[in-house]
Amino acid sequence: MGDEQKTAELYESFVTGFLRPLFIGGTAQATRPLPPSLLEFFALSRPSDPAVEQDIRLWMHRLASEIAPCDDVPFPDVGAMGTAMALHDLAVLTDPTLDRAFARGARKTIFEWAMDLIAAIPPPRTRGEALARHTVLERALGTEREDTVVKNWAYTYRFFGRPPPGNVVAMPRLRFVKQQKTRKALVRLIGEDEPGLTLDVLLRHLIARSPVTELLRTDLAPKLEFGHATLSVLSDGGLRHGIVNALVKNGTDAIAQPFGHALRVLSALGPPGEFLYVAVVFLAELQLLEVLDARVGHKPRDEPAVGDEELFAAVLPALLRHHGPLEHLLALSDPDRAAVQERAELRAKQAGDDAVAFAEQILARAVPLAPSTFAPSAA
Repeated sequence: MGDEQKTAELYESFVTGFLRPLFIGGTAQATRPLPPSLLEFFALSRPSDPAVEQDIRLWMHRLASEIAPCDDVPFPDVGAMGTAMALHDLAVLTDPTLDRAFARGARKTIFEWAMDLIAAIPPPRTRGEALARHTVLERALGTEREDTVVKNWAYTYRFFGRPPPGNVVAMPRLRFVKQQKTRKALVRLIGEDEPGLTLDVLLRHLIARSPVTELLRTDLAPKLEFGHATLSVLSDGGLRHGIVNALVKNGTDAIAQPFGHALRVLSALGPPGEFLYVAVVFLAELQLLEVLDARVGHKPRDEPAVGDEELFAAVLPALLRHHGPLEHLLALSDPDRAAVQERAELRAKQAGDDAVAFAEQILARAVPLAPSTFAPSAA
């Protein structure tokens, strides 16, 4: 069997046995580890069964549309395929059977493959590309591994992510066979890696390649930054509104610190005013929707320091005091304006005068975004 045929068969196993179940449900079966040299081939290939591609496309579009309208979610695509392959190799690295004496050498190789796959994922160029890789990550991050412990009168067997063989569980009454099944989330498994492998760091690098995921899962991106790719996504009004809606719907209690940190770091870099404008509009819309949606808002710490949480809270009162290109965000009805004003007064007390003054300085540097400066298209 030639190398090309082996590669084609590996692709079929990966797409049909691993990627498809991530979307339609069922058990995702890992193949052998995937080297980065296969990324181009995988990104240009199509499953031999058209129904497999149709299922994946349908579910990707369905999940993407929950965030923002999108005419097409590209599949296959280098970004989405690279994300899926890197996630696959990360999942393989959580397999305890690789800790055997003759398998340990493979762990470093697979780790390096995953790292190279992540490095090969380009920034998303379109709304569809941004949402495609997010749907892959969203589904994978929600998966669990089922482990089984089988005990009989003589032995105890452990099967990690694999069903016990028939001969091990045969004649359960005669052999006093008992099974105990447990489930662990993939995110938890990645966090339990051996010292030196740092799978959790690798996962954060992967999430950073998906700006939509990074913004929605700040629990997995504690050192969030508003980089160029993230600001590009946020400059797409449809994507930004969808992300804001999802954040408010899921609760905003834990986002003040990472978003305040991201704004602080961006401001310190002295970026163009357009970059600050995109970041501030995002945070302002987030807090405005939180008020108008009548949901419970974030309560920052009480101490009068300009910390990350205080800076996040200070954006709303600074917006009401600001006179400039951001005023259009406050084109509200009188009742809504009164509700926002009331929340802003509370936030000003919680944040402190220094934080509000700092936020006002940032808003003063913000410059409206010119059309197509770096916004992805809606394709």
